[in-house]
Amino acid sequence: MIALVQGEVVSKGIDRAVVLAGGIGLEFFAAPATLGSLVVGQTARIHTYLVVREDALTLYGFSQTQERETFATLMGVKGIGPKLGLATLSVLSPAELATAVANRDIVTLQKIPGVGKKSAERMAIEIGDKLGIVPATGATAVKATSGFNAETVVEALTNLGWNQAQATEAVNSIEATDAASALREALKYLGSKK
Repeated sequence: MIALVQGEVVSKGIDRAVVLAGGIGLEFFAAPATLGSLVVGQTARIHTYLVVREDALTLYGFSQTQERETFATLMGVKGIGPKLGLATLSVLSPAELATAVANRDIVTLQKIPGVGKKSAERMAIEIGDKLGIVPATGATAVKATSGFNAETVVEALTNLGWNQAQATEAVNSIEATDAASALREALKYLGSKK
């Protein structure tokens, strides 16, 4: 696995860039936000995910570890390949994706190029299963008394790229009645800490 590439940015295009690392030009595909942060001639550090196929080895690059971890999770979901995984992260941040999945927000998932209603519904279920996210039930309790499995929420947050300490701090700082609500609140908490 090639997990990290650091070197001079030699070129960049609409959907890919080349970084010279150790005398080897490594081409990788990336989302527009990652490519926008690269400057030709300057050194860059890119978190990568290597996809091995029968006929090709393809690198996908990300500016943040959290994006790479989410991409890796997406690769484990049936029916989601590298192109759809990259398209997903081009439209939604890892936190937005987790929130959309937790809320079963089909409209948000349909913003991903190539994803219709049925695909969005399937994605919400399968990604939720992969991350251990339970759909929101619509119950609105004012004050929760630990009515959810905190370990499940911490695990979902770590799968999305936060470290154990950050995830635990977020879960201990929120109040919720179920895992989906807890995940939403924890993501809001972590988002406000940026």
